[in-house]
Amino acid sequence: MSKEEKKQIIKAVVLLQQDPRYPGLKSKKIKGQENLMECRVNKDIRIIWQYREDVIVLLAVGRHKIVEL
Repeated sequence: MSKEEKKQIIKAVVLLQQDPRYPGLKSKKIKGQENLMECRVNKDIRIIWQYREDVIVLLAVGRHKIVEL
């Protein structure tokens, strides 16, 4: 990943921590997966995460294809 993409990921993680429903993240449940969520970093990069009690746990960060796994 490029240096710019890494900066975008950090920004998205901070926003996710502050407000998982922040409109720019476009957080949503992953179809067919119980308790897994995804949010956008940019057009191509996604973060897969889930709630565990009162904590957001990051499970994966990568190109959009990671959501299809």
